[in-house]
Amino acid sequence: MTPAEANLYIGRPWVAGARGPAAFDCWGLLKWVERLHFGVALPELPALPDERRDLYGEQMATGVWRLIPAPVHGCGALLRGGEQPHVGVYLAHDGGGVLHAQEGTGVIFTPGRNLKLMGYPRVCWYSFD
Repeated sequence: MTPAEANLYIGRPWVAGARGPAAFDCWGLLKWVERLHFGVALPELPALPDERRDLYGEQMATGVWRLIPAPVHGCGALLRGGEQPHVGVYLAHDGGGVLHAQEGTGVIFTPGRNLKLMGYPRVCWYSFD
């Protein structure tokens, strides 16, 4: 994904359950960008929290998803700052940062150095094999 391609998403609105291309929620944006720009097909996210944990556990146990120690262009970002996890995609542009769809704001690019300031002090990076 080039900077020009990423910029096409900036400013699109956040809408719960939206899967693009006119609007996204955070999972919808990650799913869309991974498929279109990185050739990775992510599953739909179940509605219930227990089912989400089951999906996560299954993907991790089978090695389809795996934690990586440092971000690489196109990897998934799990951002945590409270009870609700938030996801985005890491892009190695402008020093690196996360493209994500944030409720109340829409699609934004947050430089890595600003994630804590945005309320995301804990970040995990994921490879989708």
